[in-house]
Amino acid sequence: MDSTFPVAVEQDGITHTLTITVGPVEKRTEPDGFGGTRTGLEARLDLLAPGAEKPVTFFLSRLTDEPEWVIDAKFGPNGFPHFSHGFGSRVTVAKTVIPEIADLLDDVVRDRAIVAHIGRGTPLDLSH
Repeated sequence: MDSTFPVAVEQDGITHTLTITVGPVEKRTEPDGFGGTRTGLEARLDLLAPGAEKPVTFFLSRLTDEPEWVIDAKFGPNGFPHFSHGFGSRVTVAKTVIPEIADLLDDVVRDRAIVAHIGRGTPLDLSH
């Protein structure tokens, strides 16, 4: 179920309106390679900047007890991978989404009723 939203972002005193399409957001559990598991949410979003013909695609995760969405993978408009770390990988420095996009994702997750608690700076709670 994809949902498309305009998101206003201010940068250097100029407001830009991005078009964000949020694709599936799903609960996911994966082995972490160290004998445990990673559990959280996985999301895909397409970001279309003003004047761009095609969107940039991001794959994001937010693990249980994490307060922010982390970018796991980024693909350019032509499908070229800028980086791809896999679901919930935290072996590199985590890159997070800007607050406006994080707020949108939190709202989508709440609307889809798949979390107990989520919000800016609020640790993810999946017990629902």
